[in-house]
Amino acid sequence: MRKLAELLQEKRRVKSFINKAMFNGGEVNYLTVRHNEIYHVFLNKDVINVFADAVEVYNSQAKSAFQVPEQKVIFKYNGTNLAELEMRNDSPIHYRQIRFNMIKPRMMSLLFDKLPLTKKYSNEILVYGQASKKFGNWKKKK
Repeated sequence: MRKLAELLQEKRRVKSFINKAMFNGGEVNYLTVRHNEIYHVFLNKDVINVFADAVEVYNSQAKSAFQVPEQKVIFKYNGTNLAELEMRNDSPIHYRQIRFNMIKPRMMSLLFDKLPLTKKYSNEILVYGQASKKFGNWKKKK
């Protein structure tokens, strides 16, 4: 994981990683999150850019004798963990897997701080940043 953390020091690599991990390489256009009973919609490119520009990448540190250092890659925003990558070997019959976890309240705070509300699609759906230019174009006009 040390090498991965080194590679992710470059913002372009963080952007590529987030694009693939969250949006399947651009196949998915929006991040939609239900938060406080409202759906919040963000354009994939906005999320990628905000995340990559805001985070600092570190390896995890062992805090006790039973922990292993550099087991995870940590993405920090304002000094607190926002997301993490870890290698998983849960079963001897499965391939190793990389798990990507994000702390929802912190990610939502980051997105709300960096992307303005640009459209109220309905009382239950709010659209942010550049998503307002594309989201809802399928809706029939009356």
